[in-house]
Amino acid sequence: MEILKSFLFACLVGFSIATIAVAQDGQSGFISIDCGIPAGSNYTDVITGISYVSDEGYVTGGVSNTISPIYQSKSLEIPFLTVTSFPLGTKNCYTLNPAQGNNTKYLIRASFFYGDYDGISQLPNFDLYLGEEYWDTITISNASIPIWKEVIHTPSNDFITVCLVKTNTTTPFISALELRPLNFTTYPTLNKSLNLIGRLNFGSLTNQFIRFPNDAYDRIWLPFPWEAMTTINTTQDILENSYRLPSAVMSTAVTPTTATDTVSFSWPADNTTDKYYIYLHFAEVVELIGTQKREFNIYINDNLFYGPLSPAYLSTTTIFTLSPGYGSERYDVVINKTATSTFPPLINAVEIYIEM
Repeated sequence: MEILKSFLFACLVGFSIATIAVAQDGQSGFISIDCGIPAGSNYTDVITGISYVSDEGYVTGGVSNTISPIYQSKSLEIPFLTVTSFPLGTKNCYTLNPAQGNNTKYLIRASFFYGDYDGISQLPNFDLYLGEEYWDTITISNASIPIWKEVIHTPSNDFITVCLVKTNTTTPFISALELRPLNFTTYPTLNKSLNLIGRLNFGSLTNQFIRFPNDAYDRIWLPFPWEAMTTINTTQDILENSYRLPSAVMSTAVTPTTATDTVSFSWPADNTTDKYYIYLHFAEVVELIGTQKREFNIYINDNLFYGPLSPAYLSTTTIFTLSPGYGSERYDVVINKTATSTFPPLINAVEIYIEM
């Protein structure tokens, strides 16, 4: 398998999210802001069913803009058609006041599509902050490619600020800002926020992104075309655990083509001081009978991470990092069948985060 991070980068900056599998669920606690639409306006996206509002009341000092017509297309998500830019000031902040206050944790997603909205064809570069904490650097390398950044955050106050910080002569801007409440018991960390590196759906049969309303938390699941593996799937629903992964994700998995092979993937660390959290999601999608058995051990950098594990049939099991991994230049995940297993290992989905 190719190094994971190169694929993640391609996914995060190179895919349109216009084709999305859908289902039904509620939006309680959601904050969905389409930056740049007229003050006081709102709409419901026909693809996702998400209800968006303008950024009036969430930020001051911004300028509303529409992307250039040459970048507008039927496949482009509506939130990417407009932006709010900030030509004045060094730091401009959105203030979110979620209904749950600081009693839970949240997924926060900021989205960007330049589309030459200002007509000067100067690709912006600026920093993104969560309150006073550095989140990420936004580097627009292609005017026609949307990108987004996600963080899982537990606030210490009843409000959350997301700030765009000017770092050079280019102007910060934003297309959409979204907040989703999560189950407080999920994604445990050492009181740190988690910056998303990648979230992959293995064995996708549609090659579509999966998000809300299939995913109750509106996580975006990227399909991973893992050609070296065999896809297995079920048409039955998969029982959720506290992470509430959609059945559309967990009903497919990949497995080695032979019983002696392993599942393995890796990614390089940008810095050896970076602290990584990994969440591996498993569900058996094949009904095993008699003496048939699927059991495996999970290793990270040759150290036993978890095992042995026999995923339950049609039920999600999540194996996650209790404390972050750090100090390595590269992280290798290897999943091996046990000596008594009659079937090779499988994996349905993975999430990788870095501690902010």
